[in-house]
Amino acid sequence: MRDMTYSVYANALRDAYRALDEARRARREAAHTLATIRETLDLVLETAYQKQTFGPLNRLFDEEEAALAAQELAIAMVREAERRVSALSTALAFENGRITAGQVSPGRMH
Repeated sequence: MRDMTYSVYANALRDAYRALDEARRARREAAHTLATIRETLDLVLETAYQKQTFGPLNRLFDEEEAALAAQELAIAMVREAERRVSALSTALAFENGRITAGQVSPGRMH
């Protein structure tokens, strides 16, 4: 029965690590998207300043704002995934310690 209990926690922790990896990937992509938009915006701003035509900038500012919001959401998702991994790691270690110490039988953990 101990192996089954460990497997439940281990599976949850493995899923949490997958979610964390995915959140980190999304954060990297969001940061790259934002950086790309800002580079484009810098170039367009320079050209607009030289030509004194600023009309097409609104779309780029909107894109920058959306990319910044996406990056902030991705950062929040990474933080939440990190909290979940930490909590599950702690719970797994605690329960395994209790089982090893004989304080709780594996069948009573659920």
